[in-house]
Formats: sequence, structure tokens, C-alpha cells
Amino acid sequence: MNRLCQTFAMAIALVGAPASAQQTPAARAGQLDLVAEAQAENDFERARQILLPMIAASPQDPDLLRRLAVIEAGAGRLDLALERIDEAAQLAPKDLDIALARGFILYWRGDVAEAQRAAIAITARDPDFPELDQLEAALARQNRPDGIRTRSIFLVAGFSDITTANGFSQTWNSQAIGAAFDLSRDNTLTLDVIREERSAIDTRLGARVDHRLAGGSVYVSATAVPAPDFQEKWSVGAGGELKASQSVVALIDLRLADYQTGTIAAVQPGLRVALCEDFAVTGRAINIFDGAEGYRLGGSVRLDYGRERETALFLIAASYPDAEADGVRQLRSLAAGLRLPVAERIGLTVAGSHEDRDNSYRRYAGTVALTYRFPAK
Repeated sequence: MNRLCQTFAMAIALVGAPASAQQTPAARAGQLDLVAEAQAENDFERARQILLPMIAASPQDPDLLRRLAVIEAGAGRLDLALERIDEAAQLAPKDLDIALARGFILYWRGDVAEAQRAAIAITARDPDFPELDQLEAALARQNRPDGIRTRSIFLVAGFSDITTANGFSQTWNSQAIGAAFDLSRDNTLTLDVIREERSAIDTRLGARVDHRLAGGSVYVSATAVPAPDFQEKWSVGAGGELKASQSVVALIDLRLADYQTGTIAAVQPGLRVALCEDFAVTGRAINIFDGAEGYRLGGSVRLDYGRERETALFLIAASYPDAEADGVRQLRSLAAGLRLPVAERIGLTVAGSHEDRDNSYRRYAGTVALTYRFPAK
């Protein structure tokens, strides 16, 4: 599907290009100078729009594909960058510029072992190849343990207008603070505290450890709520994601939670599919096993537009059995949100939602989250 999207974009760009798309060497050099200029200014979209008609006119040109791969990597589209550089490598398997670019892209994606193999292969052919030392130095830093590093901190505030099943109205609010720490190259610990005020106040303490794998990740988590009024007493969870193909990621989440009314088990398998360069859809089945009421089934669908650390939008529709202290009830919800990079290391997320919980309450809610990412060492 990504290839189809790229072909469509190239076709549009070519239609708008002048008849001189079949360029002379001088014209090509001039265009590539413009690409380099845009890239130096981090204007990756302008660089892409210059390259696409050139590639449409010469789709078997490995150098143009290499340049496009580097542009996509600079824009944060690392999966797409790897696709483009692999196409270039198939066309020119002995080209060391392409091999080096592929090594850097693998490194930026976190595929350190693959990047190391790429660097070794280049060294065997030309140990003094330009910029190879930069890749080797980056890999050496990655393999050197640096101890615990603060990755990010975040603050969240939420407000809800509630109407209960008997017509009573009230306002709920919540606040959260948390931080993520890199324990090693492949392991991240996230700690958070969430305070939610309804007719009473519950405070949830949470911890989660994520471990990155080649092509995916796994996690374990736990929460505890001292003297809960409406939340769980405790919960434990595990899950992860694994890339099944270039555009499909398999997901699984497992959770066991203990409430005042009993213990609930939740199993959520799912798939995330990249529809195009900037669009992805995620579907999940939500299975609840309640010792008192048996088995219940629900599901959710999420549509995402945008990439990490860029402006992004999301939409969520869900209907699923929701567990709280008063038992398991079916909940239907719609939500939409926007993520904005307000500064180089600061991201802002705003979201709104509507929920209808059977024989319980209806909720209109708004949430604001602010995240600061610390620079890498």
C-alpha cells in the first residue's frame, strides 16, 4: 500500500512538472542542488516534491531513491525510508553510498545489530569510505552502557461533565504526572501518578517497563490504588507489538485487575495497518472475563494521521465492557485528538471525548497533555 501511495504521489507530481522532466545533466544537477538546500533547511517536504517528479521520470535511478530515503529519514518516516533504500540497494547492490545510507537508517530505526552488519560489510570493501567513521562512532556509543537516563516527563489534566443514569450532574477532574527513564539501550521504565476526583478521590500509582525487540517491543506493567473508591485495588498487565509485514503490526495486551466486586481479566488482540504514508488504522477486540458475569466482547477502531514528533490527528470509536467498582458495564465512546510539536523538545496533545456507560453515566471530557523530551546523551 505504501508503494501505491508513493506511485500516486509521483504521478501527481509528474502531471504538474514541465515537459523538461527528462532532464539534461546540468538540469539534474541544478535540481539536486535545490534538494540539498531544502534538506539543509530541514524543509523535507520541499525536498520531497522536487525529487518525486525526477523519480517518476527515472524510476530505476538508485541514486534518486537513495536521496529520497535520506529525506524520508530526516522527516522521521523511518519505515518508509527503509523501503526506499532497500529498493535502491536492489538496483545497485555494490553502491557504497547506498549501503552507508542504509546503515544509518537502520541505526536511526533502532536496528543496531543490522546497522552493525552493514558497517562491517562496508569496512570490508573500503575501510576509509567517507562518513563510515561517523556510523561506526554512533554504533560504538549505542553499544556502550550509559546508565539510567531521563527520557521524558509529562503532565496531564482532564475535566469531565457527567450526567448519571438518575439525572444527577457533576464535574470530575483528573491530574497526572509521570516520567520515562531509559534503563539501557533496549529498556525503558515509565512511572506515573494519576489523581482522579469524582464524589471521592482515588490516586493510582503506575509502573511500566518496555523492552525493544527487532521489529517490535514487549512490556509489563502494574498499578496500585490505596483505599480505592471507584478504581481497581491493583492490576498487572503485559503485551507488545510485532511487525508482521511492511505495513501490518500485530498487537496484544493482557490485563488482570482486582476490584471491590471481584477480579477482571482483559485480553485485547489487535492489528495496526499502515494505509498510506501518513495514515494508519488500528483495530482491537476487547475481551473481558468477569468471574461474576462471565464473558463479554467489545472492540475499538482508531485512525491516525501524521508521524511521531510531527503534527498528528487521531479518531477513536469504541464499544466495550468497562470495569469499575460497580461492576462491568458496556461503554460506547467517541474521541478525537490533536498532537502538536510546540517546540523542539516539547509536545502538546489535546483531546475530547464522549462516553455513554450503560445504567451508569454519560460523560463529555477534555484532556490536555504536555510532554518534554530530554536530549539524548
